[in-house]
Amino acid sequence: MRVHKANPPSGNPVVLSAPRAAQLFHFSKRVSSRLAGSHIERDAIFKLRYRSYLRAGLISQNSFGRFLERADHAANTYLMGLYVDRKLVSSLRLQISSPTAPGFSSLELFPSVLEPLRRSNKTVVDLSCVATDGELARQYVWLPYIILRSWIVAAEHFDADYIAAAVRPQHQMFYKRALDCELHSELRPLPHQFTSVGLVTFNFAKSAKHLYENLPFLRSTSSERQELFEPDTTPFKTTGLHPSVP
Repeated sequence: MRVHKANPPSGNPVVLSAPRAAQLFHFSKRVSSRLAGSHIERDAIFKLRYRSYLRAGLISQNSFGRFLERADHAANTYLMGLYVDRKLVSSLRLQISSPTAPGFSSLELFPSVLEPLRRSNKTVVDLSCVATDGELARQYVWLPYIILRSWIVAAEHFDADYIAAAVRPQHQMFYKRALDCELHSELRPLPHQFTSVGLVTFNFAKSAKHLYENLPFLRSTSSERQELFEPDTTPFKTTGLHPSVP
């Protein structure tokens, strides 16, 4: 696969100091992550997106008061809400591309990079439509790492070969520092938004072990993953995503 990359600083992903890792771990205990299955949960996410994107100047005001896309209704889509003390503070969309369900949002924007993965039947977990409650997000400085962990937990559960995300240029370096993602230089305008995005990718199958060594917080247990993504097969109610070790 031919990859056109920008020229980010080289090096390994970030390794958190023990005090900072402890802070992140303790904050994560206040967070519950669950898939939006009901109309009420999905509607709350669409409202949060609208407020978040409108505040950032990414969309125009509308009378509907919600922002949703065709991909939100795709069969391989999972909408996730992140709750702190039972209050919705962030949301994200995950799409699982596999040989039986190959389409996902970033593929439409960056076919030159991602189409070779689709043709080779690689499983890709695509992250998109991240939104946060602006006021609360300022209080929770560790929230971006919680979002990252949701992405990684999905990659582990679905046995992903790669993970991908189309993100705004000012956010690309976070993904580089945190995960050592590859940054792809081409920018593409987002449909229905006043912004452009660049692609970040990560070879999960090849690099997950090293990633977990640097950031043990990202690890998850099989029961945790099943609880989140297959709640109907478990005898307990989904309560959230919490790391098993500090």
